[in-house]
Amino acid sequence: MLLCLCYLLGGVMPGYWLVRWRTGHDVREQGSGGTGATNVGRVLGGAGFIVVLLLDALKGAPAVLVARWLCGAEAWVPWAAALSVVTGHVWPVFLSFRGGKGVATLVGAWLVLQPAAFLFCVPVFAVAWLFLRRFTLAGLCGLCLLPTGTAWAAGWARLPALWAGLCLLVVLFAHKEHLRRWLHPQAAD
Repeated sequence: MLLCLCYLLGGVMPGYWLVRWRTGHDVREQGSGGTGATNVGRVLGGAGFIVVLLLDALKGAPAVLVARWLCGAEAWVPWAAALSVVTGHVWPVFLSFRGGKGVATLVGAWLVLQPAAFLFCVPVFAVAWLFLRRFTLAGLCGLCLLPTGTAWAAGWARLPALWAGLCLLVVLFAHKEHLRRWLHPQAAD
């Protein structure tokens, strides 16, 4: 039941509703087709980006906090809650399973679960940003070290790294079209 509620929380899409309210349009029909901060920023500008980034990240944190509070002794439940909220964001039942890409929601959940894991991710993000000048691609580069950073922060425990890897796979799958274009730019012509 708790994991279903986390999934439903992930499916609450502030980016979709903010663009719908401000412009009357469906943000999924513009830009990348996502409901997350990057696509909302393309439509509404920097303020829209920041608002949606924060709101999407804030979805991840309470899912994990509530799971920890209710099931503290069951170590796997908060990790599963993170996966559920990210999955709900990427495939929201409320929007015909067409949502965001999951990055901000994953970051929000992980800031509660294992914030030290970002000691691995942030430097890679910064270097990738300096060279690539693409926010999303730099973010994905940084997130690729989330399982390693999580394992390190958890004393090289495998289970937290596995949950981090599952969440990362959901996010990478959500970005599959972007990754295809970045890896094979000539195919986009």
